[in-house]
Amino acid sequence: MVFLAAITTCLGMTATFADPYTAQSIDFKPSPADSTLPQGVDKETGYRMDRYRRPVPVINPGTEVVHTARAFDLHQSGQVTFIDVYPPRGLGANPLDGTWMTNEVHQSIAGSTWLPEVGRGHLEQEHIDYFNRNLMQLTDGDKTKALLFYCTADCWQSWNAARRALQWGYKTVFWYPAGTDGWLEEGHQLVEVEPVNFIGK
Repeated sequence: MVFLAAITTCLGMTATFADPYTAQSIDFKPSPADSTLPQGVDKETGYRMDRYRRPVPVINPGTEVVHTARAFDLHQSGQVTFIDVYPPRGLGANPLDGTWMTNEVHQSIAGSTWLPEVGRGHLEQEHIDYFNRNLMQLTDGDKTKALLFYCTADCWQSWNAARRALQWGYKTVFWYPAGTDGWLEEGHQLVEVEPVNFIGK
């Protein structure tokens, strides 16, 4: 643990260590590779910070950007965890029981895990905990397992979520910018899904 703490200090990160499914409180600084970040991304944080429903770029450095045919093949393989980060309309998560307070019916790619509100540029610590805890559970703590992030088309939140997973050390990250819209356009089916409880119930 001391050795790991020393590494994070050298990398310019601060971290608090808890159980494996509790988020590390991490403050990442852009790396030199972030000079390739597209227009519209905050250069200090490396994320899109607002106006998330705008045309997205064709790159997301460090990820593999996939079109629908590739996403379909990955889905059929069963080897990639699909994560939908669509932010529902409503009042957010109920602090008492963790349910998401929305009347919106959301459809997603079958087998996906829906994690709302994890694609914003700035996340409160409770949202960092929620995102990290669920990624750890979905991968059994193995950061070599492949993850694919999506939302709807023209949604920067999936771009941010994929980038954040990379910065947390996940090695194989796919970004599917066409999302559920592209999936439907190619004739594939969506299914109704429920968001993962915010406090883990």
